[in-house]
Amino acid sequence: MDLYHLGPVDWVESQSIYHALALLNREGLIICYPTTPYVCLGLHDDLEYEIDQFYCRNVRIPLLRRETGGGVVYLDSRQIFFQLVIRQNNPLLPLRRQNFYEKFLEPAISLYRKLGLAAELKFPADIVGGGKKYSGNGSGDIGRCTAYVGNILLDFDFVTMSRVLKVPDEDYRRNLYRAMRANILTLADCLPCPVEYSLLAEGLLAGFTKQLGNLFPRSVDDELRATAKQVGRRLTSREWLEMPGRKSALRKVKITEGLYLQAQERAVQNCPAVLVREGVAEAMTADL
Repeated sequence: MDLYHLGPVDWVESQSIYHALALLNREGLIICYPTTPYVCLGLHDDLEYEIDQFYCRNVRIPLLRRETGGGVVYLDSRQIFFQLVIRQNNPLLPLRRQNFYEKFLEPAISLYRKLGLAAELKFPADIVGGGKKYSGNGSGDIGRCTAYVGNILLDFDFVTMSRVLKVPDEDYRRNLYRAMRANILTLADCLPCPVEYSLLAEGLLAGFTKQLGNLFPRSVDDELRATAKQVGRRLTSREWLEMPGRKSALRKVKITEGLYLQAQERAVQNCPAVLVREGVAEAMTADL
């Protein structure tokens, strides 16, 4: 398997290179992180429903829509990405998507455990520990390949994440911040000292070597770079960003797998939002 251990890359390249690999029908594992922040929509997200575009324009946070699943994410240099592109006829690729996550999330789960943190897979694609989320992951078919994308959170800007999303009112936004902060963990929350990027990358590469066999270091060649530039223009174009997506009657934001913050009907007084956990509503509490 080809390895593109890229380290710091431009924010568009942090998404466009794995798309380009897939479109070129080339397999590879990418390890990288973006040098500047941006907001990334999932394939089925609706821009108008999900994003406070006025805020993003004012603070100059750019937008991109990827071709893989999952929801809106705020991404910056405090995250390390691992992106795997495999041809759909490769026998390494399990037929069932759930088996796919079980197999290819194992390197990240093993890395958390080596850092002394309890970690396990929560169906279908979250890595969790102690009932809280470490990492959300996604996948999608691009061309004749399947792309799997995941990340490790060294730290996370919960305030900005709560600002880039469009919400009904400021009470909902405050509850959104509190719900995320109470249910998502970063390495900065769990470890006494920061972990070097190089150590995390080495841990991921060791795990993927066990899964994939030998990894052969490659640089981004001219064909891949040219295709990535073309793809990047499409992923950031207004036409692509404004493609209609999923909406619900009431504002609903996914916090972790099985946990959502949902706006209440306007007729319901003094209860601006509820947490819905595995389909059961929970009132927001002051100590959340």
